[in-house]
Amino acid sequence: MVRSIAIASGKGGVGKSSIAVNVALMLSKLGKRVALFDADFGMANAHIMLDCKVEKSLQDFLTKTANLEEVICEAPSGLKLVPGGSGIIELLNLDHTKRWEIMRSLSPLENELDYLIVDAPAGGSDASLDFAAACDTVVVVLVGEPTSFMDAYSFIKALHLEKKYNNVSIVVNMAATAKDAMASYESFKKIVTKFLSVELNFAGWLPNSNEIKNSILSRKPIALQKNQLNTTAVKNLSSITRFLNEIEPTPSPGINFFEK
Repeated sequence: MVRSIAIASGKGGVGKSSIAVNVALMLSKLGKRVALFDADFGMANAHIMLDCKVEKSLQDFLTKTANLEEVICEAPSGLKLVPGGSGIIELLNLDHTKRWEIMRSLSPLENELDYLIVDAPAGGSDASLDFAAACDTVVVVLVGEPTSFMDAYSFIKALHLEKKYNNVSIVVNMAATAKDAMASYESFKKIVTKFLSVELNFAGWLPNSNEIKNSILSRKPIALQKNQLNTTAVKNLSSITRFLNEIEPTPSPGINFFEK
């Protein structure tokens, strides 16, 4: 059975895609069969972070000029990348039926995968909610600032009210220390649970590190850099990956990836 995990955020610029890429690679390094679906069509950049040359994207699949096998890009560590088409108007304006078609298009991969990591679009758009709710685990990435809290809360509220999703995991990114990260999580949890019947789980935190920033610029994910194995960033990524590997799935009552 394929586990599907959405990496989402209430706003852009909080490190969502970097976390999605590195978690997918970490799972691959654990021997899991993993695909990364870049559903952030407005700013699809997973292929850039992975330094993968993309010949075709989901736009080609939807227009029937390519099949799924032609769209999938082989990434490092055996990771399969399903690239979105960055900034393509047709992909930005997909209706619910087309999004459902994309979800179903990945069904042939069911027997080839242990995990599907979905890099969901940032924000609370219909596309963000549809792709996140179709997964059996949702991770929301936030940073310790009021605007990030507000946007993450709005996303979780919409996911809860519109999609009946009641269990969300949180990653605090760009924190100064573990203490600061936990303080941000507890503050955010207090806000969410005061107004919503949603269970939150602390999935972990990542530091505001130059190593992560440099890995993005160099197109060499930090999860693959042997000289970074003992850094706080990589150790914490490993911890987040273990958490996601062990957490019980909680599929939503709506449409899900790989459902029969």
